[in-house]
Amino acid sequence: FEVPLGGCRSRGPRLGPGDVAVLSTMPGNADKAAIGAEILKDNGKIRVVVARCGALQGALRAPIFLEILAGPDRKPLMTTHTEFGVRCVVNLQAAFFNPRMGPERQRICGQVQADEEVCVLFAGCCPEALQIAAKTEARYVVAIELNAEAVQCAGRSLELLGKRSPERAARVSVLQGDVRTFVRDLPQGSFHRVLAPRPKGKTDEEDGQLVDEFLDCLLPLLRPGGICHWYDFVADWEFPTCERSTSRISQAVARSGRTCTVIRCAAANNKPVAQRQYRMVIDFAVS
Repeated sequence: FEVPLGGCRSRGPRLGPGDVAVLSTMPGNADKAAIGAEILKDNGKIRVVVARCGALQGALRAPIFLEILAGPDRKPLMTTHTEFGVRCVVNLQAAFFNPRMGPERQRICGQVQADEEVCVLFAGCCPEALQIAAKTEARYVVAIELNAEAVQCAGRSLELLGKRSPERAARVSVLQGDVRTFVRDLPQGSFHRVLAPRPKGKTDEEDGQLVDEFLDCLLPLLRPGGICHWYDFVADWEFPTCERSTSRISQAVARSGRTCTVIRCAAANNKPVAQRQYRMVIDFAVS
């Protein structure tokens, strides 16, 4: 929905994660306190209202700054988000988390088969790893994340899961570091499934370089017949084929001496990440 902001209109707050409402943009010259108070009044589960100032920052994908408009001044701004019955601890000032990806995470869970070995790259606070551990019969899940704050959040979430199901929590291993370094030490050709919700480069040139580096390091992890869920960024005019993204995947697979089949190409959720820009997901299998 939309909230009137001093004569203009802006996208309304994202209700969640947890008990925090996040405005995607600062309300400008509008009465920020009044906007925050109105949101608190209309939503009984919300305790804090914040506005995001600027885009996500660097490889750690942390918000540049969050201004609190209403509610207590939490430091750090921690919350516990419950998604389809699974609790995920998030430090909103230090780590990226998008509750709108919840349905996409359930889609992935619906595909994971019993005894699968799964690797989640760029895992953030580990919402994907948590959902897979809690909802599927995967043998184990390895999650890799560069942001130490996000890894700490994941550890707290696993403690919560462990209180309910120690066996399921024990299936998850969280590693802190750069995926381009860590994947060398993982068993090659052993994973049935790799999830790669990658970060975006600052420029088109940097982004293209990151795409090649990330694909080159993840492909050796997949066993023959393994599936990768590759998350990319595209303009709206590139749908439905997303030829630029699929071409990069095909080139990377060819460099590895393998072949691939694109199974699905679709928007990861229905909200743009920027004007006319969307996050999409390509499911492809390698042989």
